[in-house]
Amino acid sequence: FKNFEEPVVTRFAALELVRGTWRTYDRSLVSLGEYLPVDNRETTFEVFTVNLEENGQRQPVPYVLPPGIEREIDLGTTALQQRNEQSLSLRVSQLKDGDARVVYKTANLDVRQFRRIKMFTHAEASGNSQDLEDGDISIFIRFGSDFTNNYYEYQVPLKVTPWGTSALNDRGIWPLENEIDLSFSALQDLKMLRNSLARDPASGVSITRPFTQPQGSNTVTIVGTPTLSNVMVIMVGVRNPKRTVHTFDDDGKPKSAEVWINELRLYDFQDQGGWAATGRMNATLSDLGNVTLAGFLSTPGFGGVDQRINQRSKEQITSFDLATNI
Repeated sequence: FKNFEEPVVTRFAALELVRGTWRTYDRSLVSLGEYLPVDNRETTFEVFTVNLEENGQRQPVPYVLPPGIEREIDLGTTALQQRNEQSLSLRVSQLKDGDARVVYKTANLDVRQFRRIKMFTHAEASGNSQDLEDGDISIFIRFGSDFTNNYYEYQVPLKVTPWGTSALNDRGIWPLENEIDLSFSALQDLKMLRNSLARDPASGVSITRPFTQPQGSNTVTIVGTPTLSNVMVIMVGVRNPKRTVHTFDDDGKPKSAEVWINELRLYDFQDQGGWAATGRMNATLSDLGNVTLAGFLSTPGFGGVDQRINQRSKEQITSFDLATNI
């Protein structure tokens, strides 16, 4: 604040420290294949947030809550106020054919106690033109041990929300077709299929190269040897699918779009309980001595009532102890 010609009074309503856990990935994510030389500096990528209180009257598409999501109530105030709700927005301009832009965050997750992962997604044309058709861009989520060598990836072609869609039409702004709903069992099946094919040299399948299988209109990919017990990085990005001989409806042109992502969550946890037992036997053999035998058995899913789902036992534990005194 400087160079005022007259005195100015500034009032701060709130001063809060915030941080963003998502970072922009600055390495190349161009799909494999042949390309003509292009200048990728024409592509711009912006990451910001959109929320209900600031963007509820936004044009050309207003921001609304995803279906089934309710605003939290702030119980720390005298009047019960509803907290703001927001999404992460990825705005990309002139994204080349076969290229992608992503954000990522580091993690240390064991997701074996859950069956699915979900996320809401919205897409609309960006800039001054509505020249964006359904399927022109895709959203993908990638998670694994690292960025490029050991990961699972799930890609969904996006349905575009037309400009002027009413705020009352929440499914028009957050289409069901755009929602990511991935079963972890599908990833495990893909890994077993890839590994079985990789044992045959004639198949041409390699563990170090992407192995992709369709899942309806979506695709799931595996590279390397990722594991659901050790998820170290999560990436979410926008991709302009590369034009191939199998995609005749792809014009191969750069695309500009704005994509909102919200409520990335683990879902449908393993709720079956386990059991545990412990036993101890002490036998006195008259004047000869005594024998003590102890044992313990715990099955997967066993845990205390004060433990979280992810803290429950994930393996069967058996132990025994024999002691004698002669």
